[in-house]
Amino acid sequence: MAHELPTRVTHDPSLGFTRLPRHVIRHPDLVVGLDARREDEPVQARMYGPAVPSLSGSEHTVTLNVRPREVRSVAARLRQVWKDEFVALQPVDEAGRPAVGRTPLPYASLVDLTGRPPAELRAVLARLALDGTQLLYDVLLGGESEELKLFRGFLTDVLGSDRPLRVRFHSDLYLPWPMLCLPAAPDEDPGPGPESLFGRFLGYRHQLEHTGGNAYARVADDRDPPPRSAPTVSLNHDTGVDAQGLTRAADVATALADGGDLVERTTRDQLERALGDTLLDEQLMYFWCHGHFTASGDEPPYLVLKLTDQRAIDAHSLRAHRPPPHSCVPFRPFVLLNACYAGLPGNADLAYLGRALFDAGASGILGPQIEMPQRFAAEYALAFVTRYLTGHETAGDIAHALSRHFADTCHNPLGFAYALHSGMDSRLERTA
Repeated sequence: MAHELPTRVTHDPSLGFTRLPRHVIRHPDLVVGLDARREDEPVQARMYGPAVPSLSGSEHTVTLNVRPREVRSVAARLRQVWKDEFVALQPVDEAGRPAVGRTPLPYASLVDLTGRPPAELRAVLARLALDGTQLLYDVLLGGESEELKLFRGFLTDVLGSDRPLRVRFHSDLYLPWPMLCLPAAPDEDPGPGPESLFGRFLGYRHQLEHTGGNAYARVADDRDPPPRSAPTVSLNHDTGVDAQGLTRAADVATALADGGDLVERTTRDQLERALGDTLLDEQLMYFWCHGHFTASGDEPPYLVLKLTDQRAIDAHSLRAHRPPPHSCVPFRPFVLLNACYAGLPGNADLAYLGRALFDAGASGILGPQIEMPQRFAAEYALAFVTRYLTGHETAGDIAHALSRHFADTCHNPLGFAYALHSGMDSRLERTA
């Protein structure tokens, strides 16, 4: 009679690679890849995913007619247009003088724009949409070869879908994807209101994330973090930002405290000590501070943060104080980087600080692509952290929902200026 012998595994030669990752990640509906590693060669593009028809069982590929430098230049121009033609717009009267009795710099000082003259608001949005379309279609996808027209047509059909899709741009080109636009439809409503224009912005239509083209995906870390009774969240801020309390920054701090164990940091030393702690385990890191751009040698200018002590925090600061991942408890925070700054150089490297945060363990980063008005930035942060701390929604779901909310409810497109760098599936884990 056969007997089943008891067995006990005493050694795992595969080091856990036979186990499935703890979290199952849904594959995007569409992945668009742009290879731009050589500045002297045209960009190579590809796309695949269940939302796009396959050609002979293969992905769609094409060589574009543009080099990386030109794309970055037009992207910088688009960001500047949002600053000059929207955020800094000052309406004038027929004599060219600031209108009497009107709110100064209304698009920077107001969140709800439903009270703005509809024709004025539509004209401003039409300019943003025009430049967003130019970057995507005239620059990035411009050309008349049969291969390009086929690639462009398939991509337009997918992005024009009425069903919101989950789209990943896996690219060496760090572009403001939610600010890019589809071309105007032949039957677009020419009325005075802005409603029909919002639907052309990719950030309104779809849930988007950008992933770096040269970053190899980390093998899932299925170790358990230390037991915790509540999520740990941090507020890393400059208390001098909005010292008069004109924004809802205080409400954001209250929401963070109500949503978990709050750690507050106001100095570079505090942040560096925390990063050096091998037991650091935060689920959400929020930055509300000033920043400025600096350059080293011939490198593009990069963002440097400053907390209350006004000491510079850059990517090197973060990397120098974070121990190797294998010596730390699992550290996978989602980072909301609400840093305001006085100017955005045309050749700025907006991904510089993000790469360091990923090296430190971040699961995703959400931040503005333009000089964001403080009032809107605080309002957006409050809405985001309030929903994220419930643990019911992913960062991608929330960012997409907020883009639509501010557009539909407030007629404000600034939600499109927040871009998600990875983290579309990031979700806060709450204990039972």
